[in-house]
Amino acid sequence: MTELPTSPQINLLKNPMLALMKYFECRLPGLCVVFFTLTLSLISNQALAQLDSTKYALVGGLLIDGSGSEPVRNSIVLINSNRIEAVGTIGRLAVPEDYQLVSTEGMTVMPGLWDPHVHLLYNGHPDFAHWFSTYSNQFASVTIPASAHQFLMAGVTSVRDLAANTRDIAKVRQRIEQGELPGPTIYAAGAALMPVDAPQTMPHIIPIDNDRKAINETKRLIADGMDFIKILGAAPQSQNIVNAIVRTAHAAGVRVTAHGRSDEEIRVALIAGVDEIQHIGIENPTYPEDILDLVEQRIASGIPLYWNPTVGTILNSDELAADPEWLDDPKNFLDLPANIERDIRQAIARANFNVQPRSAQETIKRKLQSLSERGVIMVFGSDEGTFGHPASEATWRELETWVFELGMSPLIAIKWATSDAAEYMGVGAEVGTITPGKLADIITVTGSPLRHFSTLREPEMVFKNGIRVR
Repeated sequence: MTELPTSPQINLLKNPMLALMKYFECRLPGLCVVFFTLTLSLISNQALAQLDSTKYALVGGLLIDGSGSEPVRNSIVLINSNRIEAVGTIGRLAVPEDYQLVSTEGMTVMPGLWDPHVHLLYNGHPDFAHWFSTYSNQFASVTIPASAHQFLMAGVTSVRDLAANTRDIAKVRQRIEQGELPGPTIYAAGAALMPVDAPQTMPHIIPIDNDRKAINETKRLIADGMDFIKILGAAPQSQNIVNAIVRTAHAAGVRVTAHGRSDEEIRVALIAGVDEIQHIGIENPTYPEDILDLVEQRIASGIPLYWNPTVGTILNSDELAADPEWLDDPKNFLDLPANIERDIRQAIARANFNVQPRSAQETIKRKLQSLSERGVIMVFGSDEGTFGHPASEATWRELETWVFELGMSPLIAIKWATSDAAEYMGVGAEVGTITPGKLADIITVTGSPLRHFSTLREPEMVFKNGIRVR
């Protein structure tokens, strides 16, 4: 009997006999075995290699389509070129002969994950000052591409980078789009605008000390193709500058997101009318009444207010301190040269694990509830790149925190990090669910994340724009 080819370009059935029996709905298994054997003996390796490598039939798995709908067993997903052609079940959807059969038996098939709050230029090094002073000239060539590749191998097919040198992130994004580098689809803010009178000390931050510069730098970011504007470090004395940034961006139809770890940052951002606020600060146990009043006024105006909490590193600080061994996983260093890997490993070994008190968890829960009760819309994001959140792990660990620490159902968590994220980024009609006509960003995991959420940690397969990359 002719052996199936083992080239990574040819997708193999994990259990070909079972898949064919199901597909042809055999009532007589013995005949199916004969059919399968004869079929393989007639198909040469060369004929199999000539199958269209852009046409796949994912057959047999549990389908979670990203919409929040109940899962579908024994699913079939047809991928044609970069699009999803059809979705159905065994016995109801026929698979055309020129499609490569890929068994997903024992797996869950779901959309590629999104992470709308990442920092690709970091690689989990705990000392930011050292990182910037040592590796800034390698961000575009080494660290950003490495993080991008790690994300893709982790099943994250779209990200939003929220602070990187504009030229660096634009260059890497272009190289990924052109197929020169492996990585997720990148949406980017470019360099963050910091409304302070200070010298430029880091390449991912642009200090802004007057209204005119605020307007010019915002326009420059937009002209450079950035998808969002990010504001960092707002203070009461910079209210006019922040107002100018938001006004300029909105006039061009570009949304603004603002750092919000402190009450000062949040207050200035809300007054200026930003679209989204990042983080849940723990410096105070509750939000002041005037901030909650501003939130209520915003919601009452009919203009949505979005919030990207990024709470995983805080809520998981005790776990990280107790068991940091997973930070040594080789996949966290994929594509990094030996000297940078060695530097990160040594820094982790010396790092001070700052365990947050139990009160921090209660503060986060209290603040999240107060925002949700007022109608704020939560946006998923992990704050990848920071210590304890490497690209290979950040997304699924942040989601797991919401499931096990904050009570979100696994099905809703997956929806949050797929279709909800795509809708927020303005591309929900193109991607985010496994729906005919949408881009084929699809992953499979062994088992079901609805019962064992950690199955998301190691995808079995990853398809990006219809191309199998893992």
